[in-house]
Amino acid sequence: MIQPQSLRYFAEVARTGSLRQASEAFFVAPSAISKQISNLEKELGATLFDRSPRGAILTAAGQLLLDYVTANTRNVEKLRAAMDDLSSLRHGVVRVALVEAAVQSFIPALITEFSGAHPGIAVHLDVCGTAQIVDALVGQRAEIGMAFNVLNRDDIKLHGRSVQPLQMICGPEHRLAGKTSVSMSELADARIALPTRTFGIRYLIERAAERAKVELHVAFEANSLQAIKNIVGQSDTVSFMPPLTLVQEIDRRWLRAIPLDDPDSRSATIDVITSRGRQLSVAAQRFLELLLRRLRASG
Repeated sequence: MIQPQSLRYFAEVARTGSLRQASEAFFVAPSAISKQISNLEKELGATLFDRSPRGAILTAAGQLLLDYVTANTRNVEKLRAAMDDLSSLRHGVVRVALVEAAVQSFIPALITEFSGAHPGIAVHLDVCGTAQIVDALVGQRAEIGMAFNVLNRDDIKLHGRSVQPLQMICGPEHRLAGKTSVSMSELADARIALPTRTFGIRYLIERAAERAKVELHVAFEANSLQAIKNIVGQSDTVSFMPPLTLVQEIDRRWLRAIPLDDPDSRSATIDVITSRGRQLSVAAQRFLELLLRRLRASG
């Protein structure tokens, strides 16, 4: 085994903070995992966890070992892909970092199609904001990114994009629900729900407010677009999202989406990107090709 079992046990305890949860994941007794970790601590001459009422907390030495295990896991995945002839597509992992808007649209169907064609390839999704997606690509924690309105960077390669203009969203009974378009100045007194600043949506909206010389009244902030939609649908708050995020809610007439009268917001995009410094595995390249076909079809 390229990655020793003891290190796999250690990494799971570090992830969950619990011997019990780690034992359930591996179907072994907690005592067996505890013994393996004790052996690691003896071998390394360092304490890896502090035990507390909150669970197993990594020490500084434990964090160093976790960094090693994480890097080694990535290297093992690369080695396995290389040893599998790079063309058989029998085994491997494709790591994708993407915005929540994509998860709620065509990504589930895309993964179903990809997995049906390549059942031995696992797809790992990391749903996060645009800034975190770019960091994941540059840090080689993901191979493919799908982000909102990515700024030009020398270390990021753009493969495709879909125009996704930001729209103001509100409940069907909101005072602005009947408008055909809305300007930022009309939202000066509105209660607004926004995603956190890791989201590209937040960056665009704050820039639009600056241009309109409007101070936004942010009544609710979250790192989940679904949470924001739920709040907007049940209150007098408004928010801003691209069409991909709202297909079901609009079809069910649970939310209204109104074009935002702002040039940058009208030209916003969802972008498919990779790191220029990383060569994609064959599996990732195949997933990327399928993703780009789906993106073109949706546009």
